[in-house]
Amino acid sequence: MEFTYLTQPPKRYTFQQPKLKKWIEKQCRGKTLNLFAGITKLDINEVRVDNDKNAIADYYMDVLEFINFAKEQKMKFNTVILDPPYTFRKSKEKYNGGYIGSFPKLKNALLSILSKEAIIITLGYDTVGMSKSRGFEKKAICIICHNGDHKDTLCLVERRISTLF
Repeated sequence: MEFTYLTQPPKRYTFQQPKLKKWIEKQCRGKTLNLFAGITKLDINEVRVDNDKNAIADYYMDVLEFINFAKEQKMKFNTVILDPPYTFRKSKEKYNGGYIGSFPKLKNALLSILSKEAIIITLGYDTVGMSKSRGFEKKAICIICHNGDHKDTLCLVERRISTLF
């Protein structure tokens, strides 16, 4: 497993951190779905989804609604970036307190729009990810130390190894 450690001051939007942005772009392959996209465009082939009208997005909708739409349109993605608000406080700041719903439900729904060997990049405060139970294998982890009293951000890269789930 690849391990990367970055030091980067925190920013309101995740990909305003240049070292992290570059690391994420390096991990992406092919058509990428960027859920909870925010305001920073990545230098990749991305489809951007966000509920916040201030974000730069191709689709302004709830992520589960988008997944259902993508399934109906027979869209498939090689990479998915999952960068939801990590805490209720962040959700309140960025989405007016909007609740993103059940993260396991979101992960299960994603399976229907992934390519055979898709990559999932999950950002947050844990490394649970998609897990083996959904047919994924951990490939890389990046810890971003924000210094001071800020919690580190953990970025997990997983590759789909089975479509039986």
